[in-house]
Amino acid sequence: MNHTRTCIDQWITPLRPVLPDLTDRHIARLARLEADLTEILAATPQAGAPASVRLLAVRRRLAERVRTDHSRGDNTGETKAMTEALAGFVCGFHDLDLRDAVGPGHGRMILGHGTEPVRRRWRARLAGGDLVGIAATERHGGSRLQEITTRATVRPGGGWWINGEKCWVSRLTESAAFVVFFKNPDDKITAAVVEAGAPGLERGPITPSGLGGWDWGTLALTDVVVSEDDLLAGDGGGLAVFRRHFAAFRPLVAATALGTAAGAHTQVAANLTARAATGLLPRLRDTALVTLGRTHAEINAALLAAIAAARLTASGSPHADLWSREVKAHAVDTAHRALQELPLLVGAGGFRADSALAKARADVGGLLYADGIHDSLLRSAGRTLTTPPPAGIPRPRPADSTGQPAAA
Repeated sequence: MNHTRTCIDQWITPLRPVLPDLTDRHIARLARLEADLTEILAATPQAGAPASVRLLAVRRRLAERVRTDHSRGDNTGETKAMTEALAGFVCGFHDLDLRDAVGPGHGRMILGHGTEPVRRRWRARLAGGDLVGIAATERHGGSRLQEITTRATVRPGGGWWINGEKCWVSRLTESAAFVVFFKNPDDKITAAVVEAGAPGLERGPITPSGLGGWDWGTLALTDVVVSEDDLLAGDGGGLAVFRRHFAAFRPLVAATALGTAAGAHTQVAANLTARAATGLLPRLRDTALVTLGRTHAEINAALLAAIAAARLTASGSPHADLWSREVKAHAVDTAHRALQELPLLVGAGGFRADSALAKARADVGGLLYADGIHDSLLRSAGRTLTTPPPAGIPRPRPADSTGQPAAA
């Protein structure tokens, strides 16, 4: 099915009354992104090469076209966060593997926390389409940074040696560098940029059941050298870098997953409409109509929540981290549930191995674990909601039946 403009027309434009700063110019840019994406995908062969080679080529070609839009001064702060989330939604609408088609991705950590020479170098590389991977998760402790065992030791002559192993590293072979989290010689969590070609890096492939567009695997580090210039600095050290990054990154993941569910919804609705029009279906059953209506409402509501989370992060809100955790879990759960139900409406064709619906279902299923396991995210959110906040920062209160914050 040709999805060109359907994402903009059917899903984003109807939201404009509740997004007053989403201007005609922003809509035009998103429409141009979708048109460029469709054109580049059609011109980039799928056969004969790994999926990740194609995806990286798409990212680089798209970077050439969108670079001027990213430099415009009317897309800053909360508005920029909103349009980045909507761009992720557009990409996900076409394929969840396109979640890295635009934007700095994990390179955001370098741009926000790197030294000036490193930021300058990576600003140009990211604008040209280079990818950055993140190496945080370990076998024994997941992504709980407090428990990581990868460590740095002092290197004679300057700098440190890093030794350890990371697992479930995405963009394993496609990344130009990795942001590696480890404990420094003072036992403090630290992050550093490590070039993909650095001596001492060894990759081991892992084949996932979904999200297979980019390569996954383990990253072993043996006496990998980092210098002071490679370190990412932030108030609170590496743990603060990680938290601030994911406060911004998780709403983008949420929006992209919802875009994938929206793409499936559009495909299924079009399939049912065509079958009814040709007489293949005497009538659309009430259960099918209920599923279409409910999933449409749930996808839209979750998308608005993802945009709100992105804006909270951009505004520096003390509630941003809480919202990012909750929204990532809620949005991906919403998309996953929709992709369990929608294929049933088109019958066996939605469960073929080569079906776009089957791929979308498997890919979104992977996001139940990637970028934060949902039980962990929701448990930590619940802990935040039941822990007295620091002085001067009000704790978010649950809404009452009117949707307003409940009285204290």
